[in-house]
Amino acid sequence: MEQTVRAYAEAKSRADTGAALAQCHPDVVIETVPFRAVAHGTAEAGRQFTGFFRAFPDYRVHADYLRTAGDLVVGAGTISATMRGALAGIDPTGKSFELPFACHWQVRDGLIAHERFFFDFHWMCEQLGLSTDEAGKRFTEWREAA
Repeated sequence: MEQTVRAYAEAKSRADTGAALAQCHPDVVIETVPFRAVAHGTAEAGRQFTGFFRAFPDYRVHADYLRTAGDLVVGAGTISATMRGALAGIDPTGKSFELPFACHWQVRDGLIAHERFFFDFHWMCEQLGLSTDEAGKRFTEWREAA
């Protein structure tokens, strides 16, 4: 199970949507808690990944540890990226972030069935030179439009 999660993280670190989704169950649920974004199924997850990688083409995941308990893999590490494109109607700043993250992945049939991803939204915005209030408002508008 940890190998599946590592392959998923490595694919996301290459901005390879197809390879990341190949590690996911067809009815996967991807929750990005700070964005309050939930994708249901690989098609929706693929659209979200593609938009995110367009905004952050150099996105990287470094897992400090992964641990397995039953069908759950939990882990933490560091994510980093530079904002080169727009995301949720937010213009790119050209600035970078580096943040700790925590995540858990439920694995079913050797594939990720559910991901719940946590990081500090305020700290990300601060590093990107964004107003947390304005970015939060844009994400709310983006979710409502979707």
